[in-house]
Amino acid sequence: MKHMTIVEALKEKNQLVRNILELQNRISSYNCVIEGNPRAYDPKEVMAELNNTIEELISIKTRITRANQPVQEKIYRLSELKTQIRFLKNIPTTEGKAPLGKSLYSKSETYVWESSIKTQERDKSVVELGNEISKIQQELDAHNYKTTI
Repeated sequence: MKHMTIVEALKEKNQLVRNILELQNRISSYNCVIEGNPRAYDPKEVMAELNNTIEELISIKTRITRANQPVQEKIYRLSELKTQIRFLKNIPTTEGKAPLGKSLYSKSETYVWESSIKTQERDKSVVELGNEISKIQQELDAHNYKTTI
């Protein structure tokens, strides 16, 4: 088990995930062939490689999780703030007169829309959350670059 920073471990983890997807694809692609046709890969050998790669992934994820314990709350907060921004950006803020629905057999009706959360208020919240995300991300980046596993 080699020592590396969390940044390096995250890159290795992502590479392992890509490798797993490729190995799974090879197994799916070459498991069944028309009798007599050659296989580019032996699915049983690839399955053994897949199992070893999964074990490596489990190991590195576990090491990353243990190393991240001091900043775990920040990691969760970052995730939830990003989710909150996605939610806020999808809140409709329609105001004023707007037509609603028109079918082939009827004319559209005009409604007056009002929103409780206004566009500028929503956008201000998104910016504030974005600033908090940036601050947390800087702290996590520093942790990831200096912490070894």
